[in-house]
Amino acid sequence: MKKEITRIVADENIPFVYETFGHAGEVHTLNGRAINPEVVRDADVLLVRSVTRVDRALLENSSVRFVGSTTIGTDHIDRDYLRERGIVFAHAPGSNATSVVEYVLASLLWTAVRKKVSLRGKTVGIVGVGNIGSRLAGRLPALGMRVLKNDPPLQAAAEEAGKAHDFVSLEQVLAESDIVTLHVPLERKGPYATYHLIDGAALAHMKPGAWLVNTCRGAVVDNPVARRAIEAGALGAALFDVWEGEPEIDPELVRLTDVATPHIAGYSFDGKVLGTTMVYDAFVEHFGLPHVWDSEVVLSGAGEDHLDLNPPAFDEGETSWLFALVQQMYDVVADDARMRKLPDLPPDEQGAYFTALRKNYPRRRTFSRFNLPVRVVPAAYREAVRNGLLVNLV
Repeated sequence: MKKEITRIVADENIPFVYETFGHAGEVHTLNGRAINPEVVRDADVLLVRSVTRVDRALLENSSVRFVGSTTIGTDHIDRDYLRERGIVFAHAPGSNATSVVEYVLASLLWTAVRKKVSLRGKTVGIVGVGNIGSRLAGRLPALGMRVLKNDPPLQAAAEEAGKAHDFVSLEQVLAESDIVTLHVPLERKGPYATYHLIDGAALAHMKPGAWLVNTCRGAVVDNPVARRAIEAGALGAALFDVWEGEPEIDPELVRLTDVATPHIAGYSFDGKVLGTTMVYDAFVEHFGLPHVWDSEVVLSGAGEDHLDLNPPAFDEGETSWLFALVQQMYDVVADDARMRKLPDLPPDEQGAYFTALRKNYPRRRTFSRFNLPVRVVPAAYREAVRNGLLVNLV
């Protein structure tokens, strides 16, 4: 018989944490960066997002038996230590993958509109082809883009199993891609280390004028080196959602980027709810508790199960038409505008502002929740809308 759960400590940014876990024990929420050894000392369950480092220093004197992270990544979790202590761990791989993909699509379209170029015919190099990269690779061809895929661990696994694959080297991706987008976990050591994967040498190998997109972890890109490359005009565009040293980031790099946002690429309402749900499912299964949470009731509630789009009023070409459509679903321009205020704040206020942008992020829905009459979509754009954006054509 498992010991009764009495205290659950959770990051306050986990949506519906009281509704999901409150039936099992008393839930205490606080800022994820404020979770410390004293806070978790008497906790049975710890629920975090990516800003809380979970390791021996945090848990050594605690009674925590279950750790859940409602995020896709695990670089903030010392999983070896959890195994050593016999602490059960659950996370949410793939929960925000669609959200990140849609952020990338919106950001690329917005950048292309401002630069007055078409995305059709561009080569996109995807570095990291896991939950996010694979979804992105599946959608870009419908938008007329060629895809190059780089993922050394997956390539090695395929070759070891004697399976055919279409992975290419990082050098080829950098040399041939018009756009390089990063979707790798942060690994600081080992054969597949990704810390500062994009350093000065990598930037020098990139195709002249190429765009760099980072939505994985800030330290995958050497930020000071990237800043100098942008200042020197070596990059055609920089689209950054993640930054080294969060929440204390380089304000000048924010000024220099073409798209700047506060680590919210995966912050769709749907992705957050799915992240909570995946950890909740593992939690009730482990503790043998009744399942009282139905995420679909929440996701389809409040009259949002059928969200209707309007066709863009003007057709100035595919890229601008698609961006005008996407803006109705996700306003990346507004996210960028809020972030642009950060460099103008006093240095001692910038970190708190970055954190507040994440905490107070507005509701954003996944594109598949939206409907558009097929008759209003120009025939030449229908493949892009249906299979690139995954909007429901009705």
